Amino acid sequence: MLLAPELKLTLKELFRFKKQLSVVAIAGIISAACKGYIALFIQQMIDAASNPEKLKSMAWVGIALAFAIAISRYFHIYLMNVAAEKTSQALREKLQRKFMRLNLKFHNNYASGSGGLISRTMNDIRIVHDGLRLFADLFSAPLIFIFLIKNLFVLDLELTIYILFITPVLILFIRQISHGIRKYSIFGIEQLEKITSTIKESLDGVRTIQAFNLEKMMESRLNYQGEEFIEMRKKVHARVESTGPITEFIATFLVLGVVFYFSNKISHGHATAGALIGFITALLQINEPIKKFQEAYVRIQETRVAATRIFHILGEDSEVAESSQAVEFPTNWNSIIYKNVTFGYGEHPLINHFNLTIRKGQVVAFVGESGSGKSTLANLLARFYDPQDGQILIGQEDIKNIRLAELRKNIGLVSQDVFLFSDTIEKNIQAGANSEAIKDVTPAAKAAFANEFILKLPNQYKTQVGERGNLLSGGEKQRVGIARAFYKDAPILILDEATSALDSVSEVQVQKGLETLMKGRTTFIIAHRLSTIQHADQILVLKKGQIVEQGRHEDLLNQDGEYRRLFQTQMRHQ
Repeated sequence: MLLAPELKLTLKELFRFKKQLSVVAIAGIISAACKGYIALFIQQMIDAASNPEKLKSMAWVGIALAFAIAISRYFHIYLMNVAAEKTSQALREKLQRKFMRLNLKFHNNYASGSGGLISRTMNDIRIVHDGLRLFADLFSAPLIFIFLIKNLFVLDLELTIYILFITPVLILFIRQISHGIRKYSIFGIEQLEKITSTIKESLDGVRTIQAFNLEKMMESRLNYQGEEFIEMRKKVHARVESTGPITEFIATFLVLGVVFYFSNKISHGHATAGALIGFITALLQINEPIKKFQEAYVRIQETRVAATRIFHILGEDSEVAESSQAVEFPTNWNSIIYKNVTFGYGEHPLINHFNLTIRKGQVVAFVGESGSGKSTLANLLARFYDPQDGQILIGQEDIKNIRLAELRKNIGLVSQDVFLFSDTIEKNIQAGANSEAIKDVTPAAKAAFANEFILKLPNQYKTQVGERGNLLSGGEKQRVGIARAFYKDAPILILDEATSALDSVSEVQVQKGLETLMKGRTTFIIAHRLSTIQHADQILVLKKGQIVEQGRHEDLLNQDGEYRRLFQTQMRHQ
C-alpha cells in the first residue's frame, strides 16, 4: 500500500526520533517472535506429557518466553507513545510558528477565526497523536501474523492453505470500511472546528453576550453544532466497531471447523492432541494481530484526514516573504516614501496608486471615514501585509529588502486596543525590548505617565494584569502600551487611534505620554478624534484610499473641504 502524501509528511516528523523507533522495532520483533513460538511450544509440551523430566526443563523455557514477551511489549508500546507525544508537540510548535508568520490578511479572512486555528492545533493534533500511537501495532501485528502463519504451516499445511483463502475477503472489507471513515471524519473534524470557534467566541464576547441577553442564542448554536458533530461521530464509530463482530464471527467459525477437522484426523491416527491444541492456540492468537491491524489501519484514516488539515496550514503561502539577500535597517535614512502603492483585501483595491513622502522626524496624521485606508497604510509600512503593486521605501531601500525582524524592530506601535500578555506589568513593558539586555522599566513608565498608578498597585511592577490586561482600566492599559513603546525606543512610531476608546480624563493622561513619546520620532497618527492631531506637521485627509486634502490643521480649516466638514461634525457632537 502506497502511503498518502500527508501520512508521508507525518512519518517524516515521527522518524526524527530514530533512537526510540529503533528500540520500538527491536522490541516489536522480539515480542512477535516469542508470541509466534508459543503455539509450537504448547504442542511440544502436550506431546511430552508422558515425560515428566522433559516437562520440567520446558517449564523454564516457558517462564523465559513469558518474561521476554512482557518486557519487549512494554518497551515497544512505551517508546512508541513517547515518540508520538514528541511528534505531536513538534507539530504544535510548527503550527504556532506558522500562525505567527502568516500575514494579517490570512488571519482576517480565515473562516473559523482563531477558534478554528486552535482546533487544528489541539483537536487535529490529538487525532494525529492517537494514530501515531497505533503505528506500533501496524509494525508488530503483521510480524506476529507471519510468525503464526508459519506455525500453522508447520502444524498442518493443507488446512492452513484453506484458511488463507479468507484473507482477501477481510482485506476488501477493511478497505471499504476505511473509505467511509475518511469521508465522515472530514465532516466530523470540520464540525469540531466550528464548535471550538463558537466556544472561543462565547468566552471572548461574554460581556456583549450578557449585555444583549444572547446566552440562549449561543447555547442553541452550540447545541446544533454538537448534534451535527455527534451524528458524524456515530457514523464513524459504526464503521469502526463493525470490524469487531465480523472478525469474531470468522474466528469462532474457524475454531469450530479446526476442532472438527483435527478430531477426524486424530480418530484415524493422523494427528496428535498436541497438534490440535497447538493449531487452535495459533489460530486464536492470530485473531489478536488481525484485530489490532484492523483497528490501527482504520484509525489511521482519521489520522490521514487530520494530517491533511495540519499540513495544509503548514504549507500555506500567506507568509510575509523574506528576501534571500535581506539587508539591515538603513542607518542614514531621511524619508519614508510610498510610491504608486496599490493594495486591496478582495478583488477591488482599497488603496490605488498611492504616493506620499514623509520626512524623517515629521508627525503625520491620517484622517477620514472608516474604510478610507488609514490603518492599512500603517500596516503596509510594518509589513503586516505587502502591497499588490508599488513600493514603500525607507531612505533608498525598499522595505521588502530589509530583514523583517530589523524593520519591525525600528517601528513602535500603540494601538486603540493595547494587547497585554497574561503576565506582570514589568514583563509587558519589557516585551518591547529591542535587545536581549534587560533594562529598568521605570524610566519608560515615568515617561508614559504610568509610574504613579503602578506604584499604587499591591505588587507594583510585579502586579499581574490578567488575560489581555483585563485587570487594568482602559487608560492604564494604554499607558502600559505607551511605556512599552518608550522601552522599545524605535525611531518610527505608529499611533493607531490610541486614545479613541478612552474617557476624557484618561485621554488627557494618555495624551501627555504620547506627546512625550513622539518627540524626535517619525510618527504616523491614525486619528479618529481630530482634536488630538492639531499640532501635526502634516494632516492627510483620505477618501477611498486617496489623499483628497493635505496640510496643517489651521490651513485645512480655512478650506471649505472634507477636513472642515469632519471637524465641524465632531464639534457638534461633543
